[in-house]
This record gives sequence, structure tokens and C-alpha cells, in this order.
Amino acid sequence: MLCMEIRDTRGRQIPEAVLRMSKEEVTNLLVEASQVDDGTKEHALIRDESGTTLAIYVETREAPPLDRHTDWWAGPLILFLILLVLMGAFTLARGIVSLLF
Repeated sequence: MLCMEIRDTRGRQIPEAVLRMSKEEVTNLLVEASQVDDGTKEHALIRDESGTTLAIYVETREAPPLDRHTDWWAGPLILFLILLVLMGAFTLARGIVSLLF
């Protein structure tokens, strides 16, 4: 089953879109799409001179982080690890200073 999504900047689905491209832009689109298809790139962004952007992503069956519920614990875990490293570095430095004096 073919499933293509065209979304606006707010994430709402657009039922139809029209692309008018020069030959050079079509060539660029095909090159970028082939790199996404063969796995060279995870996604492709194609911009024209006016700043209009076309993003190409491969559909995966993997749920986004919000749906996997990993976003709420990943940040605090990283913060905890950073605090642990800083406390360890401080304790180590304090031990070295006490040994020297």
C-alpha cells in the first residue's frame, strides 16, 4: 500500500501539493531521493533560492520518541550522569589536593 504524507509547518496533513521545478532542481531531487533510498542519507532537504524547502524522509515502522515514551526519562538520565561525573571529578581533585598538602 502506498502511503505518502505531505505536511505543513504545523504538522497538519495537506491532501495535495504542486511542485514546479527547473530541470536542475528535478535532477537535484532525484539525486537526493536516491541517496535516501540507498541509505547514504537518513533524510534529504532540498531548498531553492527563495528558501522554500522540501524534506524527504523514508517511512519507518518505528514509533517517534514521544510515542515510545523515551523523551521523559532520557533528559533526566543524561543530567544525572553529568552530575555524577562532576561530583566524581570534584572528589578526585579534592583527594589529590589533600595528598599534596
